[in-house]
Amino acid sequence: MRMIPRILALLIVAQAHAQNDLDVPVRILAAGVPIDVTTGHAAPYVIDFDGDGLKDLLVGEYGEHEYPADRMLPSALKYGGGFVEGRLRIYRNRGTNTKPEFADFEYLRAGKEYASIPVT
Repeated sequence: MRMIPRILALLIVAQAHAQNDLDVPVRILAAGVPIDVTTGHAAPYVIDFDGDGLKDLLVGEYGEHEYPADRMLPSALKYGGGFVEGRLRIYRNRGTNTKPEFADFEYLRAGKEYASIPVT
């Protein structure tokens, strides 16, 4: 994985208390290293993605790769270039639901290609 400036994605582990307070933010590790997305606005979501009973971490990201023009709808091409790929990272849980341990990520695939959407 390419190293980038260490603007780490802080995922806030929050529990709603009676006063709606949040817990102290913590860095989430994957393969023993803090999760660091390629470009801002990470969108984390926790769900049992692969049906093994363990909650996995899904993180949306965008911005590292240009979206292929041949995959654009003709109506979107009228806006010109500047589209980048939005992708979904999958961090599989190798621990438990109460003490998760996330593996390094893999991107969601659609067949042999990475599944992606155009983002401006």
